[in-house]
Amino acid sequence: MPGPKRSQISQANALFRSVLSSDRLQAEARRAGFIQRQRIADASSYFWALVVTLGSQSTQYLSDVLRTLNCQRGWSLRYKPLWNRLAKPAFPRFMRETFQRLCTDLVTRVVRLEVKSAASYFSDIFIDDGSSFGLADGLRDVFPGRFTKIRPAAVELHARMSLFQDQIASVSLAPDTRGEREFTPAPQTLSKRSLSIRDRGYLDLKYFEQLEGTEAFVICRSPRIINPTLVKMRGVARSLARRWEGKALKDIPQKYLKAASDLVVAFDRPHRKLLELRLVVRELPPSKRRLPRHPRKKQRKPQTSWLYLLTNLPEDKFSPEDIQQLYRLRWQIELAFKDWKSYANLHALQSENAAIVEGVIWASLCAAFIKRSLAHRAQLMCRRPISTRIAAQSGPQILSTLAAWAQQGHPAQLLERILDYLAQNAQRAHPNRDKLRPQQAVGLHFAFA
Repeated sequence: MPGPKRSQISQANALFRSVLSSDRLQAEARRAGFIQRQRIADASSYFWALVVTLGSQSTQYLSDVLRTLNCQRGWSLRYKPLWNRLAKPAFPRFMRETFQRLCTDLVTRVVRLEVKSAASYFSDIFIDDGSSFGLADGLRDVFPGRFTKIRPAAVELHARMSLFQDQIASVSLAPDTRGEREFTPAPQTLSKRSLSIRDRGYLDLKYFEQLEGTEAFVICRSPRIINPTLVKMRGVARSLARRWEGKALKDIPQKYLKAASDLVVAFDRPHRKLLELRLVVRELPPSKRRLPRHPRKKQRKPQTSWLYLLTNLPEDKFSPEDIQQLYRLRWQIELAFKDWKSYANLHALQSENAAIVEGVIWASLCAAFIKRSLAHRAQLMCRRPISTRIAAQSGPQILSTLAAWAQQGHPAQLLERILDYLAQNAQRAHPNRDKLRPQQAVGLHFAFA
C-alpha cells in the first residue's frame, strides 16, 4: 500500500472509529434515556440496523428494520419489543443528537480556493433552505401541514449546508406550517466574513439591519413585489441614471432595469431609518418547457421572468456577475435534498407514532450523511473527484460492510475496501462538464490530499 494512501486510510479509520464506536453510541443513548440498562440489543445494534436499512433499500415499514437487525446479529427478535423500544420519546432524541454530532465531528474540508477568486474572500459559504414531505394523516395534530386537504400532516427540514465542506452543517425538524425565517441563525452567531445564500422565503429586512457591524454577508432572492427607492443605478448612461434616482423601483421601465447592471436601493424602516442594499436585477430567459397544445386555444408565449437579488456585499469587491454566480450555488442543497429522498428513504413511513416517525427521519439523515462523508474520504484517498450522487446510490454495496466494520472492532481493511470501491465505481463521469459547474466559476475546486 503506498504511503499517502496508507496515511489516508489510517486517518479515516481513526475518525470514523472515534465518531461511530459502539461505546460512544451507547453513552449517547444513555444520556438521551434511550438505553437505561444493559440489554442484548444495544444502541449500536439499533443504529446500524436503521442506517443500513434506510440507506440501502426501499423502506416503508418498521419490520424492514427488524429483518436487518436479525440478519446482522443472528437473532430472532419479534416485532412488538422493537416497536415498544422505538416508540419511546427518547428514540428521536438519541437519533437527533447523534446526527448533530456527525455534523460537527465527521466533516472535513473538501474544496480548495482559487487565489483572488470570488469565493476566496469568505471564511465559508452556507446555503439555507428547507425540504418538506407528507406524513401519515394520523399525525396531523403533531405535524400539521400547510395543505390540509392534500396532506393534513407534513414535516419540513430546515437545513444549512457548508460548501467548503460540501456537507450539511445543521438541520431543524418542524411542522410544515412554520416558516423558514424562524430557523435562520441569529446574525450575531454568523462567523466573520461568511456568506449565506437564501431563497425568497427567507427575505427579512430586519435581518439585514442586524447584520450591520457583524462582517457577515447574505445574498437573498427577493420577490418582485418590493418597491424601494432607487439611490444609485449602474450600467446605463449617467444622465439616464440621474433621471431615475430617487424614484420608486416600480416606476422604472423594464427596459432600463434590463440594461442596468447594479442598483443601490433604500427601504424605509421604523424610526425614520433607511436601509441601503444592493439589488442585482437580471432578466431570465423564457422557460424552454413546452405547454400542452389545446386545439381551440391559442398557444401562450412563455413568460419572461426576473431575478431580484438583495445583498450587503461590498460594491468594490463583487460585481453583479459575481453575485449572480454565487447565488447559483444554492442549487447544491437541492441536490442534497434529492439524495435524501431518493436514496435515504426520507418519505412518509407507514406509522402514526410520532416518536417512531421522527426518529426514523433522523436515522435517514444519518445514513445520507455517512455515505457523503465516505465519498469525501475516498476523494482525498484516491485524489480524484468522487460523485456524492453515486455514493448515495451505493448504499447496498457499502453500508453493510461499514456495519460489519463497526461490529468487528473497526479493522482498517474493511474501511479500505469501502473507500476502494467508491474510488473505482463512484468517480465523476464528465470532467470536462465539471468545468462548467457554478463552483468552478467562483473559484471552488475539488481538494485532494
